[in-house]
Amino acid sequence: MKLFPTIEEVFKEPEEYYKYLFFPLLTIDLKKHNLGNGLVHFVSVWGNGDPDDELDPGNFEYNYIKFNLEENKYIFNGKLDGIVTFKNIEEWYKEADKEYQENKTDYLKQREYNQVSESNLNKSLEKRQKVDFEYYNYSKGLFNYWITRDKYLETEKFIQGGFYSDANSGHERKIFEQIGGEIDYDEFEYFLELLENNEENKEAKQFLGSITAYNYISFGEDRIHLFLDSEKKEILTYADWS
Repeated sequence: MKLFPTIEEVFKEPEEYYKYLFFPLLTIDLKKHNLGNGLVHFVSVWGNGDPDDELDPGNFEYNYIKFNLEENKYIFNGKLDGIVTFKNIEEWYKEADKEYQENKTDYLKQREYNQVSESNLNKSLEKRQKVDFEYYNYSKGLFNYWITRDKYLETEKFIQGGFYSDANSGHERKIFEQIGGEIDYDEFEYFLELLENNEENKEAKQFLGSITAYNYISFGEDRIHLFLDSEKKEILTYADWS
């Protein structure tokens, strides 16, 4: 198991823009959990599509994304039509990355509740919010993700980054909610309908496990579920949303 693997550890020959869209959360070794062989990865995504659209799973879509699995790494062949902010995120990412590197020590400081509103990070985000909400939301998510990751590397405690930047709850989080087990057909009813609508064989999909995504990152999915189709060598990611 590895928390916060790199883009290069998750994707085979990743495109530059992958780091703007995909946020690696957790890698698990299937053999250690008696689920087969090889590595699989939980990945959060930045999107702005309609979670009710039943798009072809080859497209980038809020709650159903497919990756090809090759040599323990993912290959993404989907389209990005569902992300209406895609044209902006390269600029947003590079700006946030530069700011984080220049202010990392300050942004990683734990804040008391009454200090949050006057922190440099909060003031920076407020300026973005006045410009555009998606710009603010994307940047806040990036900072939160980086803080969560870097504080874990520093303390070996898995505590969501909001504890340090927003004075939210500081309890340690669950790394994963469930690994393996039987599929709850009521819980995954919509996912199974998507498979049928796309002429997928649902019986060939092995349930690998679930994590709570907001334990790792402030924006994104409530929970991420992984399924493996060994014959097709495909990983299917299904996300729950509030």
